[in-house]
Amino acid sequence: MFYISRNVTAPAPATLNVAADHDALFLSASSAKVFSQWYGFGEIPYYDRTPCTEYYARALSIYAQASADDAPDFDAVVHNHTGALCGVFAERVMLKSSRASLTNKDVGSRWLGFSSSATKCATPMQLMQYFERNVSLNNILLVTGDIADNEDLRVNPVALSSDTINLVKLTRTESDIAVVAVSTLFDGEFSGGIYLETNDGLQQKYNEHYQLNVAKVVGRCLDKANLSLEQVDVILPHNVNVQTWKKLTAKLGVGMEKVYSRNISRLGHCFGGDVFVNLGDFYDGMKAGQTAHCLAVAAGIGASFGATVFTITKGKDTE
Repeated sequence: MFYISRNVTAPAPATLNVAADHDALFLSASSAKVFSQWYGFGEIPYYDRTPCTEYYARALSIYAQASADDAPDFDAVVHNHTGALCGVFAERVMLKSSRASLTNKDVGSRWLGFSSSATKCATPMQLMQYFERNVSLNNILLVTGDIADNEDLRVNPVALSSDTINLVKLTRTESDIAVVAVSTLFDGEFSGGIYLETNDGLQQKYNEHYQLNVAKVVGRCLDKANLSLEQVDVILPHNVNVQTWKKLTAKLGVGMEKVYSRNISRLGHCFGGDVFVNLGDFYDGMKAGQTAHCLAVAAGIGASFGATVFTITKGKDTE
C-alpha cells in the first residue's frame, strides 16, 4: 500500500463548448451534436497555442505554489502522456519545465525526470504498479496530460480529448488517500489500437473483448484489495463517453448511478489524467470524516487496461 498526498488539476487557458465551438475541436456541426447529445460531452478545456514548454511550466508552477515544501523530496518526476509529445522530445520538455518550476535554489534538484507512454491512457496504472513494487522509491510526482492540438489526438470515434494537466504525488507517507491495489492487463492481439483495420474483423473483435477485458482487470484488482464490487462506493471512470459506461456497468452488474460520470461533460477525456481528475473532484466533495472505497478504471489503445482501488478517509492532510 502507498498513498496520494497531493492531487492538483491545473486549469486550462480556455474552455470550449462542444456544440458552439465545434470548428476549433475539428468537428462538423452534425458531429458535435452527436458527441454532445449522444456521448455526453459538453465542454472541453482548451490549449490556446501557448508553447508547450510554457503550458507545462504553468501547470508545474501551480503545483509548486500549492506544495512548495515538496520539491526537494521527489525521487522522480514522471510525465505520462499519449500522443504527439513523446520520446526524447517529451523528456526534454518536461525536464526543462520541471527544473524551472520545481527546483529549490537552496537545495537543488535531486530527482530524475523522464516520460512514458508505454500503455497510453492506462500508463498511470502501470507507473503506480511500478511504484508499489519498488519500495526504494519514497516520493514521485506523476504528471499526466497531453495537448490535443491535432485531429487524431482530439477526436476518436467515441471520445473527445481535452487539454487537462494533472499532478499527483505518490508517497509512502500515510495520507487521506490510500492506494490499496493496482492491476493491469494487456491484450496484444489488438496492438493496433484505434488504427485497426475495420475490414479484417479485428475492430469488431476488439469491441467485443473490450468489456471482457475491463471486467477481467477489475476482478483482479478487487481480489487483490480483498473487496467485492458491492463494497465499492464509487467507480471513477476513464472519461471515454456515457454510452460505453452504460455497456460496461451492465457487464459488471452495477447501476450507472455508481459511476462518477459528471466530468465527461465538464472536462472530456483527459487521457491518462482521468483517474486522478475524477479522484480529486470526488475527494473535494466528501465530508470530513467520511470514508469511501473507490474503483478507478482506465483503458488505452494497444490494448491496455488498468484498475486501481483507492480507500479515502477524509480528515488528514491531502490536497
